[in-house]
Amino acid sequence: MPDLQEDLQALADRRAAESAGDFDSVLTAARTRKRRRTAGLTVIGAAAVVAAVAIVPTLRPAANNTPVAESPVPTNAVVPPQVSVHTEQPALKVGPLSLRSATTVAGGQFVAAFPDKQVRAATFSLASASKPDVALYTLVAKIPGDPTTPYAVRMTGEMGMSVPSYSGPGPYTLAVPKALPAGSYQVCTLDGAKLCGLVTVK
Repeated sequence: MPDLQEDLQALADRRAAESAGDFDSVLTAARTRKRRRTAGLTVIGAAAVVAAVAIVPTLRPAANNTPVAESPVPTNAVVPPQVSVHTEQPALKVGPLSLRSATTVAGGQFVAAFPDKQVRAATFSLASASKPDVALYTLVAKIPGDPTTPYAVRMTGEMGMSVPSYSGPGPYTLAVPKALPAGSYQVCTLDGAKLCGLVTVK
């Protein structure tokens, strides 16, 4: 509506000027009004561009938060669990047990010595040579100052058997059970590296 009013006003001014003979002043006034309208449109267009630039950042997608190389790791990052591999201990190797007087009688004695001179308990196992994995007796060696030793305890599967805790590098004197039948038997250490030897009972 303002533009229409200005155009009507310009037309009226031109007619008045033509009647008055001042056409140049009328033309100058019309050009001035046209420049004002052009300047107003330019300002409105610039304001629209500024508003569009301000809106564009809000329409951009959110930045990717994936960490890049050498970037600091968030403190709340979940640490993957560490998996530990359990390795079984190697089985103790069976070695020779030096036996003196390896041939004896039921109720007799013999001497066991350790070739590696290591300290071991004064207890041994006695099994038939044909069934070495089935212990028949626990042999308790001679312990200095203990007159009840040496002796043998039959393995009946019952728990709670009390044996001396004495240990030393040997040699140890062992007693053959009195009721042991004649035959070949395996004698082994019960702690440390397993050392075994054969004793013959007549």
